[in-house]
Amino acid sequence: MRAVPIHGSPALLLKIGKERILVVSDLHLGLEHELAERGISLPSQVSKVKSRLTALLSGHSIDRLIILGDVKHNIPVTTWHEWRELPGFFEALIKLAKVDIVRGNHDGNLEGMVPRGVTIHDSHGLVLGKRKRVGLMHGHTWPAPELLETEIIIAGHNHPAIEFRDELGGRTIEPIWLRAKLNSKKFPKKLTPFLKKPPEILIVPAFSELVGGAAVNRSMPKELIGPMFRAGGVRLDEAEAYLLDGTFLGKISGLRK
Repeated sequence: MRAVPIHGSPALLLKIGKERILVVSDLHLGLEHELAERGISLPSQVSKVKSRLTALLSGHSIDRLIILGDVKHNIPVTTWHEWRELPGFFEALIKLAKVDIVRGNHDGNLEGMVPRGVTIHDSHGLVLGKRKRVGLMHGHTWPAPELLETEIIIAGHNHPAIEFRDELGGRTIEPIWLRAKLNSKKFPKKLTPFLKKPPEILIVPAFSELVGGAAVNRSMPKELIGPMFRAGGVRLDEAEAYLLDGTFLGKISGLRK
């Protein structure tokens, strides 16, 4: 098993045996319609996201696409735009690769929007591989016990980012890959028997270009969500941050100001 971030893209290339798997998270399709209600007018992003994904699928000879949740954005009500656009979106993807979705907290009603050939998995995650196993989940729930017995868990949900400031007070926020260790002492007692050798966790940056990011070099950003982060189950201070171009920024504890 090999997990390699694709240079310059919030996408992960996972190689398990002969299978080449593309892993992305947090598409948040339909977000532009929520923004329109706030007076921000943007065209539908479905076509753009589809083009980005199909380019990755074709360019890297991908056999399987796994989306780690939050395919759609609007909750609790699904908009008519999502009902209209998502079926065609997935029809284009399944022509290039097998498609799996690990359900996220924004993915209500998703079953009615996907064609045959798209598999939807439980939000607690799934496990791939035989010897060197990998767990995949969205991140808004505690992982299933079998994920805690893998070598690495790959999750989304938190849209990890880093904040840069210049001498004049200018601020920019860039998406990052966040690689961390788990703190088994902060997990529920029912899960600790499965944490004899805790896996690492890799938090995938959001694939959507519209969602905000949780700047992890602030003092424990409120944007960090999900039970593992809230309970202290992820050792954030010791986590390593990488930009999309592969630049290693250092440990989060050394990046805080």
